[in-house]
Amino acid sequence: MFAPLHGPRGALALASALALASCAGLSDEIHLAPFVSHVSVAGGADEVEALGGAVKLKRRAPGAPLDEWELHPLVCHEERGSASSLTRFLVPLGKRDVDGEHSLTQLLPLFRLQTEPDGHGGTRRYWISLPAIVWAEDSTERTFRGVFPLFGVWERIATYDRVAFALFPLYMRTEREGGTFHHVLWPLFSWGRNGRNELDFHVFPFIGVARPGSAQSNYVLWPFFTSSTERLYLEPSKQLHSWMLWPFYGRKRGETFSAHSVLWPFFGWSRDERSGYWSWDGPWPLVRITRPGSSKEAYRTRVWPFYSYFEGDGLKSQWVAWPFFNSREEQYKDGRRVAQNVVPFWQSYVEFDAHDDQVGAWSKLWPLYQYHAEGHASRLGVPTLLPTWHMPDIDEHYAWLWELYTREVEGELVHERSWLGLWRRETDDLEQRDYVSGLWSRRKYRGASGTVREHALLFGLVRWRTSSADGFEILRPAFPGPGWPARERSNP
Repeated sequence: MFAPLHGPRGALALASALALASCAGLSDEIHLAPFVSHVSVAGGADEVEALGGAVKLKRRAPGAPLDEWELHPLVCHEERGSASSLTRFLVPLGKRDVDGEHSLTQLLPLFRLQTEPDGHGGTRRYWISLPAIVWAEDSTERTFRGVFPLFGVWERIATYDRVAFALFPLYMRTEREGGTFHHVLWPLFSWGRNGRNELDFHVFPFIGVARPGSAQSNYVLWPFFTSSTERLYLEPSKQLHSWMLWPFYGRKRGETFSAHSVLWPFFGWSRDERSGYWSWDGPWPLVRITRPGSSKEAYRTRVWPFYSYFEGDGLKSQWVAWPFFNSREEQYKDGRRVAQNVVPFWQSYVEFDAHDDQVGAWSKLWPLYQYHAEGHASRLGVPTLLPTWHMPDIDEHYAWLWELYTREVEGELVHERSWLGLWRRETDDLEQRDYVSGLWSRRKYRGASGTVREHALLFGLVRWRTSSADGFEILRPAFPGPGWPARERSNP
């Protein structure tokens, strides 16, 4: 027989035996935030969290493949379905986004690699990196490669059909609209002929003649004397002619349009007799007034910094005491957005669909809280320390460091937590679970015989259940607790 143990050694042995006899299973819940937690979240997903939220592992259900893992603030990865995933690292600089045959990998400003189908049965790849390496390929004969400023050949870039350079700015050749142009010590010397075989040249800043397509511009001792003619495809009476003796006076004149500039850019005015359009600038940039008449130009009134109003291209914007107070409305084909801002304290917008039903909202009262809603999902964070515009990637990777309370809603699923996850609440249509790290937890659900409440205290060593049908019942300890089983999925 074994001799009985007494004193501290006996107590320690008894406590160890009780702990080993009551350990929670690997699939049971553990909540020891901020160190480690294993929780069955609302909706049935399985989540492991460590170091107060710095490390997270998520699965759709216990035993399922890993859907998402996060190592904040360095990197996170999310599986979004078949052949689709998103990895973000060093947010907001780096990411890898894969969606079937489309992919994008970048670490700004160091490099960017993009792949996509080229429309001819092949794959198009673009690579841009420092120090100015640009390379692309596809199944066509298009050329797009170079190491700037050493050498390169780029096709269909910006407004050019082809750009070739060697030891830029020593030499560059450009092609556009059937014309070929040579540049030496850019932008000092250039010559060539356009698609109509007209001479195009400049010796900067002494003299220059440019004829790009439907316009022609000239200068002598740039910028002191310049002139141009636009809309060359129209008859002379409908073309736009302009000249300037900088900075004293400049004029532009068309069929019914005229514009003048004095001491550019400080004073200018223009008018179109046909449409009723007129504008006034002066003194720039403090005052600008534009009235469009029947034209498609924007409506504008600016007395900076006291007041400004702009309306055009689907945008209405009003500033008072710029840059502090702004209200704006943006109109799109499928809806509109109304926003108000008081920099830097208040930011908000409300989004409406084509039927004028609200589909989204955003508000931030810095540094107290921020709230975002989209469809049936929303997120509330308290406080919010960054005075920036809505940047969910930044919030996901860094806000856990300072948010004392968050509430995320996805339809009937509600996720709430305190700083570092010390307190949590997970609620769905089947049950509600509350946790206080190590000290207390409660599970409330609807059983066959009515409402059931289960409690756990002191790392799961004390647990009990109460229900209207069965009354009070002691549960087996589940160290380190609370030991609740994985919940049933409310949204399978």
